[in-house]
Amino acid sequence: MWKRIWRIGLQGASASAGETVVGGQENTDRESKWTSLKKWWEKQALIKSSAVLVLMAFLLGRAEILGEISPFALSLYAVMLRLKKAISTKVMIALLLGAATVHSIGHVLTLVGMLALYRGVHGLLSRKKALSLNMIPFVVFLVDAGSKIGFAVALNDMSRYSLMMGLIEGFLAMVLTLIFIQSLPIFTFQRGVKELRNEEIFCLVILMASVLTGLSGVQLGSMSFENIFSRYLIMLFAFIGGAGVGASVGVVTGIILAMASLTAVGQIGMLALSGLLGGLLKDARKIGVGIGFVLGTAILAVYVQDLPQVAVAVQETLCGLVLLLLTPKGFIEQVSRYVPGTHQHYLSQQDYARRVRDLMAGRIREVSNVFQELSRSFSQLAAIPHRGEDEALSATVESVAKQVCSSCFKREQCWDRDFYQTFHAFRETLEVLDTSGVVVKESIPPDLRKRCVRTDQVLPAMYQVTDSMKRDLMWQKRLQDSRDLVAAQLHGVSAIMRELTEELQKENHASADHEELIVASLEQLGLSIRSVDIISLEEGKVEIEVTQTVANDMSECEKLIAPLLSEVIGENITVAEKRTDGDGCLIAVFRSAKVYHVETAVTSAAKDGKILSGDSFTTLDVGNGKFAVAVSDGMGNGERAMQESSAAIRLLQQLLKAGFDEQLAIKTVNSVLLLRSRDEIFTTLDLALIDQFNAQTEFLKIGSVPSFVKRGNEVISVRGENVPIGILQDIDIQTVVADLKEGDLLILMSDGIYDAPKHVFDKEDWLKKQIARFDSTDPQAIADMLVELAVRVNHGKIVDDMTVLVARIEKYHPEWATIRLPGMKRIKRKKAVAANPVTVQGAAE
Repeated sequence: MWKRIWRIGLQGASASAGETVVGGQENTDRESKWTSLKKWWEKQALIKSSAVLVLMAFLLGRAEILGEISPFALSLYAVMLRLKKAISTKVMIALLLGAATVHSIGHVLTLVGMLALYRGVHGLLSRKKALSLNMIPFVVFLVDAGSKIGFAVALNDMSRYSLMMGLIEGFLAMVLTLIFIQSLPIFTFQRGVKELRNEEIFCLVILMASVLTGLSGVQLGSMSFENIFSRYLIMLFAFIGGAGVGASVGVVTGIILAMASLTAVGQIGMLALSGLLGGLLKDARKIGVGIGFVLGTAILAVYVQDLPQVAVAVQETLCGLVLLLLTPKGFIEQVSRYVPGTHQHYLSQQDYARRVRDLMAGRIREVSNVFQELSRSFSQLAAIPHRGEDEALSATVESVAKQVCSSCFKREQCWDRDFYQTFHAFRETLEVLDTSGVVVKESIPPDLRKRCVRTDQVLPAMYQVTDSMKRDLMWQKRLQDSRDLVAAQLHGVSAIMRELTEELQKENHASADHEELIVASLEQLGLSIRSVDIISLEEGKVEIEVTQTVANDMSECEKLIAPLLSEVIGENITVAEKRTDGDGCLIAVFRSAKVYHVETAVTSAAKDGKILSGDSFTTLDVGNGKFAVAVSDGMGNGERAMQESSAAIRLLQQLLKAGFDEQLAIKTVNSVLLLRSRDEIFTTLDLALIDQFNAQTEFLKIGSVPSFVKRGNEVISVRGENVPIGILQDIDIQTVVADLKEGDLLILMSDGIYDAPKHVFDKEDWLKKQIARFDSTDPQAIADMLVELAVRVNHGKIVDDMTVLVARIEKYHPEWATIRLPGMKRIKRKKAVAANPVTVQGAAE
């Protein structure tokens, strides 16, 4: 390999020093060199895997059960013939060579005939496309059992024992084929393995233990290679997977070795206990695993064997430990990636999730670019200049002249000799028509009266063309406004999708150590925690998901977990969501607590005490640190007004929740209301967005009555002067920004409350005085008192739909104090960069 790399390097150096190479050709050559190098490296990897498979085949050719059954050879050959046919001949030769080292020539010839028979059956069924992967174990059973029974018949050995052993070997070969189908793809690279399921781990262990039985009889002094490598295998899995995996691999390996030799039956318990103890001490690294394994070996070896055998067993274990110590760290980490529950597997899952996240972000970004391009296309269409008034006037004159003057005997004199005078006379007439709406003979301009002999035909034509032209201009204006709105909406969708891609591609810099720290702290409180997933540790945007094994007390999240997380992270944490999964586990999501808390209350009454009210309202946590409160008043009363106001509120709620800019959301609601009906149906909208980090509030008022802010005995009003939504295509959205404080009461109301005092000239000042007299700071009490006041000033009658929404700004105070445990460490985080303060535009007094 290094010679090839050196040769490629020399070629590149000579090209750069002595040749003039075109840039594109040079890049192409470099890419082709690296491609060939990559192919060569892949070829070397395939050669290494083939060598491993051939060595496994040699050992499996030697392996046998109870000294007379050899079901491994045909099973391996059948699976390799299906998964990797290119090296199946090498595998067959290795199987025969391995069998020749321990068996007689008769057994080898029997194996040759069995493999040849299977090759013929495989070829026949493959040509007919009748051999699937699921059928291979059954074909192996028929070939193996049939061959054994056939050779027994040929040798006139028709005893019951021979027939039974033939069927048993066929059955074992079928089972081994199923096991090899699960485990061999890992060695043949036929499948990209992300993790191994439990059954795949056991199949892999059975395969490796079966290979180890091929070392039977190979000695190093008094020590058996079979025992040395079996102990190494168990210690390796105990070091990777812990006590459970170590004990399971010990049991499976012991059973396979016991099947190969009955003298190894006593090793089953010893290997299981040794694997268990080794896994328990894996935190002390490889030495700890070795110590645990030696203890397990010594304990059971003393119980079942004499002292010399105990010494040999300890020596074999120490040799296995030496092999474990010599095992490269990279190999162990590579194997650990496939075993669930290991740190390396967790990292590999994170890598896979990151790749999926990047793929999703790329697709969403492509869709975002499509929406951005569509928005740009509509914007370009909207930017095309349309026909102005002068051009429309000229077109009107031309159309009237074509209808009336084309057959007139004075056409040449008017339009050829006196064109400008005639055109000016027509234009003056159209201006009079546009101003007064009607033209009579007395109001006809003198120039037209002197020149035109068909004024009785000209005037009706002007009426008709003018009406048509006005309709055209109106629809052009609506079309342009619609294009502007569609362009803005598409741009908004594109912006939301771009933000989504940024959120998806945010790297989770919180390491597994932080999660382990939180798990250890929670378990110190006696909680049973299954997992902790840190989604974000950014200051002010913390999000952590905790899964409890048993959901006994749902209040533990607020009483224990949130206070502990607040202490560990260093900021107030609250419970954002709680749910249970199908296994009965409690999943709780914890997020950063806002600096301010918004408490809301609403009181509503329908006109004349009816059920349906034309007013609608909403209180919504938008999700980006803002809390929205809104009141909408539909035109009139009853069901139709309720439909319009509730439609506006529902659509506004969904748009804000989806992340749309508030002004674009209101314009979209306005457009939808315009399209819902041709009738003159409209609705007002009073929206306030409260920033829960600094209490800064943005008011957006569309045709609504003033809102009020009560701060102690002081009352501040916030006004808007624009028309309701659903009337005009292009609406003016007034924005007022005010800084609220702790304890402030924000009051939104419909016109049923504001217009209730019919006898008062300055209703705004009257309401300010009434609100200032209220001593209560309870939002519900304020809302009830305002509705009661409106009813009382109208002598107990509800003259209109009434709605009052009151929001109180309060500092967030944790319900439970933080919990600090002895020796508990805090998570160190990077400080967030402080944002520039927003300049307050002011609140209208």
